Amino acid sequence: MKRLSGITLFFSVLTIGSFVHTSPALAQDKKATAGTKMSDGFMKLESGLEYKIIKHGSGKKKPVINDHIELNILLHVGDSVIFNSRKMNNDKPVPLPITAPKFKGDPMEGFMLMAVGDSAVFRLPVDSMKKIGGLQPWMKEGQKVEYDVTLVSAVSDAEFKKDAAEKEGKQKNIDDKLLQEYFTKNKIKPMKTASGLYYTISAPGTGEQIKAGQTVNVDYTGMFMDGKKFDSNVDSAFHHVQPFSLEVGKGHVIKGWDEGLQLLKEGSKAMFYIPSGLAYGSVDRGPQIPANSILVFEVEITDVQKPGHQAETDDKLIRQYLLKNNIQATKTESGLYYVITTPGTGENAAPGKKVSMNYLGTLLDGKKFDGNIDENWMPVTGRTPFSFTLGVGQVIKGWDEGVQHLKKGSRGIFFIPSALGYGERGQGPIPANSVLIFNVELLGME
Repeated sequence: MKRLSGITLFFSVLTIGSFVHTSPALAQDKKATAGTKMSDGFMKLESGLEYKIIKHGSGKKKPVINDHIELNILLHVGDSVIFNSRKMNNDKPVPLPITAPKFKGDPMEGFMLMAVGDSAVFRLPVDSMKKIGGLQPWMKEGQKVEYDVTLVSAVSDAEFKKDAAEKEGKQKNIDDKLLQEYFTKNKIKPMKTASGLYYTISAPGTGEQIKAGQTVNVDYTGMFMDGKKFDSNVDSAFHHVQPFSLEVGKGHVIKGWDEGLQLLKEGSKAMFYIPSGLAYGSVDRGPQIPANSILVFEVEITDVQKPGHQAETDDKLIRQYLLKNNIQATKTESGLYYVITTPGTGENAAPGKKVSMNYLGTLLDGKKFDGNIDENWMPVTGRTPFSFTLGVGQVIKGWDEGVQHLKKGSRGIFFIPSALGYGERGQGPIPANSVLIFNVELLGME
């Protein structure tokens, strides 16, 4: 099911769609910004957001809608840390565009009360997480999500875009000079695209050129210009030697890949020399790839899949698994297979109902990846039932569909093809294009 990492959950809370609309002028309303003083020293705004300015900085500018800010932030519920920018963003502040508050208690409203250099604490009910499917099993109703924030900088949208363009232009020239020196030193004569991507093709491949929207399997090794490798799916040192599958031209990979792959055919072997602007730009990619890194990729297209290829593969794998294990399952139009082992009582679960579940997720090879009923996962999730609202996209499609076949007390098994799971991108311990098996129990619904 859909799990949010700390950084994803952090940004999701700040960018939730409009659940309760508030006026863009909310942060400018003097009555709203004053708030009501609480017994613990916090101020409470009309929206329900609670805040306290802990320290005033020397800055004067307060951000407004469309500004761009940088902030250090610790997001936690009690002692449980969800996101810590200093630890999870290489001790750098998190960049964030300021948007109009989109729900009551939206922290965006609070950020606009701060001046550059200020430190503050913001609080909102943990129930707010339900709106984005981010209510984790260990969170309890009545708790509060707390944001400990220091506002590092704030600039207007015009200033931000101007600065970004200037930096991008300078870095593009720097990258191109470094690449030209590299090519001369190594006697390489690459071709260049209008975007600044350089490439060589050592094996042309066969058939038509790859087009946007096609799914391909790629073997690759990524390295820097000094030859140091940072990733590979053909070198066992990086512990993932399965083919890398992706849908081309959809932004699932860096721009240099999306463009470069469309120059190739099935069986092609090539080298991509990718300037930083077509890679990860001015952002560090973890400790492995520093900001403004030029990347070199050796790639081979091992397969170009026709439309429907993955669905056919998944269906074949599921049918083989069912046959091998002597399981009789029902198949839906979407490709989901399910078995009801305990029928349960009452009506089937319906969209809009809040359901509580026990579950254990495994891959086809039996490897467990998540669950709240297995002792190996309990230190993380506990035995707390997993609750969510059915049919609103808070979980993967296979769950949103499968749970509707259950009643209170039902137990069953879902066999979920990758298109109804995490698709070609995978998720954490779940590889791309994985068929998922879930043993589930519907404890209750309301």
